[in-house]
Amino acid sequence: MRAETLNVLKVAAAIFVVVAAYLFRPASSIVDRRSSIVDLLPYQKLVSEALPPGQRTFRELQEGLLEAERVRATSGKWPDVAMLAGEGIPPFAADPTRKGPTYKWTSVRQDWATNYIGVPSDPSAPAWVLVILEPAPGEPPDPAPNDETHHRLPDGTTLHVTIWSIPEQNRRSGFAALRLPQNEGWTQWMIGGGNAR
Repeated sequence: MRAETLNVLKVAAAIFVVVAAYLFRPASSIVDRRSSIVDLLPYQKLVSEALPPGQRTFRELQEGLLEAERVRATSGKWPDVAMLAGEGIPPFAADPTRKGPTYKWTSVRQDWATNYIGVPSDPSAPAWVLVILEPAPGEPPDPAPNDETHHRLPDGTTLHVTIWSIPEQNRRSGFAALRLPQNEGWTQWMIGGGNAR
């Protein structure tokens, strides 16, 4: 009888521990969000923290990037802003529904870096840049998995792509191709944190 009582108490204790572990575990979304924030570098921010106009520009640049990648994959060359605007691709094409400043978009290519730079009509608004880095000829293939900063073209070329902004009055780079925008005070906007450098 004593052994049976001891076994019942052990089972009850095990059930109590499992239930307590379940009830007091941290919510996975909270843990994931905290780890993402902790993993951000000083020049990185989550786009969810940007003001609505910044979030819209970020989304439009993502769409524009996909269209530019499509052209690059089929023609072997990055399209210029006039071509993208002519096809109605945001943010390069004029949008009558957009409130706030308009942007003058320019594409700059230097060696293996391609930038699409947007300069606002209002100097109090931020400037934006989409930075695309291709591997130099002869570089070994990048083994990084596809994520928000690593895109793979159909031919296997891995691109390193990032989206940045800076207050227009702080922009120093003019229209030279940017490779390391963080060195000039730009802020990188990310959907998630820490997994993409």
